[in-house]
Amino acid sequence: MKNKEVADKLYEIADYLEMQEVEWKPRAYRRAARNIEALSESIEDIHERGELEEIDGVGENIAKKIAEYLDTGEMEYYQQLREELPVDIEALTSVESLGPKRVKKLYKALEVTDLDELEQAAEEGKIEEVEDFGKKSQGKILGHIEQAKEGQERMLIGKAFPIAQNLREEMEESEKYNRVTIVGSFRRRRPTVGDIDILATADDAMEAMEDFTSGSDVKEVMVEGETKSSIKVSGGLQVDLRIVDDESYGAALQYFTGSKDHNVTVRTIATRKDWKLNEYGLFDSDENKLAGETEEGIYNKLQMNYIEPELREDTGEVEAAQKENLPDLVEREEVKGDLQMHSKYSDGRDSIEELAEKAEELGHEYILITDHGPSLQIANGLEEDEIDEQREEIKEINEKYDVEVLHGIEANITDEGLDVSKEACGEFDLVVVAMHNPTENPTEDLIWVMEDYPVDIIAHPQNRKINEREPLDLDLDRVVEKASEEDVALEINSQPARLDLDWANVKEYRDKVKYVISTDAHSTSEMELLHLGVSQARRGWCEKENIINTENLEDLLDYFRG
Repeated sequence: MKNKEVADKLYEIADYLEMQEVEWKPRAYRRAARNIEALSESIEDIHERGELEEIDGVGENIAKKIAEYLDTGEMEYYQQLREELPVDIEALTSVESLGPKRVKKLYKALEVTDLDELEQAAEEGKIEEVEDFGKKSQGKILGHIEQAKEGQERMLIGKAFPIAQNLREEMEESEKYNRVTIVGSFRRRRPTVGDIDILATADDAMEAMEDFTSGSDVKEVMVEGETKSSIKVSGGLQVDLRIVDDESYGAALQYFTGSKDHNVTVRTIATRKDWKLNEYGLFDSDENKLAGETEEGIYNKLQMNYIEPELREDTGEVEAAQKENLPDLVEREEVKGDLQMHSKYSDGRDSIEELAEKAEELGHEYILITDHGPSLQIANGLEEDEIDEQREEIKEINEKYDVEVLHGIEANITDEGLDVSKEACGEFDLVVVAMHNPTENPTEDLIWVMEDYPVDIIAHPQNRKINEREPLDLDLDRVVEKASEEDVALEINSQPARLDLDWANVKEYRDKVKYVISTDAHSTSEMELLHLGVSQARRGWCEKENIINTENLEDLLDYFRG
């Protein structure tokens, strides 16, 4: 499945064009890239049917370039742009505050082409001498390089998900395997993954390995062995497969899923009983096997409840399992609506009616349209006359569909308050607010806005971008306290690069404030990302009662309206 591979090429073309100060093409390429990235179907299959131009945002010219890449593995236009400016644009723009144009300046002035050269230039004090940079900018760049390097090594869970899902489906359809489970940090749904680990059982291990190393998405075979093989697939992602025996499958699942600290804590409990726990099973002091076929058997034999994979981070889950006090984690099916998405009225790619159709297909009871307020010009924010027009359109749509479309807004928090008046806020069904750019006092401004405006939800509270941008410098204790007082919910944002509020903070504050899980979708395909937000809520020990949009519409609105 080459969706991410193709999308990455288009993103890079957009950046190269932006460096050349081309006006409209970068946006077109980014739009196409984002839609391809969000596809649930393989782009190779779409190309085979001759339907590339049916992908939203993919016109004739972009379709030709995609077809060339899928057919030959090369894209001449991309190579031409890279030769003109031979920089690692993806790596350099992953450094916070470095956009394509600033990368071009550093290349022209200092011949910086990658992260190592950038780091060297910053350490030698050369960047501060470049026009429009200075000492402060140089310090920021140096401070963010390590984070950028880490980001190069780990893939966002949302980017890895379709790759892993496609691989798993291909293996499950094959007759070579009996059972297939993706384990490791992917199964725990960590926000990023370094690689993908798969466990499987098979009647013939060698046949299974041959099948694995010859899969449709294999780019490189790194190791091919009798019971373990490693390959690289789309996006340079490494995938490791282990074939294990049926009688040890549960023990292997437990061993290769848990974080290192979780596994150490569980093994310590076994050791105290003079037992041994490893990937082959749980054994007593005489090497008699006590458990191993199932994970449940391992945990139960150690006198604790089964621990869901998302909780296995050694943050108290073992003690809770011993006391039969684990949370009843929220399920995707329990979430009844999506409370943040964007239409063509601002920076979304689909109409409100198309979003409503998709919501009905997904089984939602309600959705909230939250196009941006007027101050966010980069996102084509709404003006007040457009707000009235949108409200009338939503009324008409609600007469046609079973799903209830609520009229909201994602108002931007500025140093002067919200970019929408209090009177206008009062006309919306729900008001979502967000701080897209740091103010001088973000904590004070968030608190002030909650006190002064009819706020219902704080979107992506820390405004982080994983491996790209540090979270806002917030006093979350104070923000949560005020949100609780004002019946304001905090969002768990499902966008792969956000997953904000972070799961550790979700867990810390789950008994003090209510949450909503939203997709922040900018297209109908992104509405399918809700499962990522649910996973982060589960990692944060959330139960159904912690998440407001598990309620029906009447109870949801009653909560926000006090």
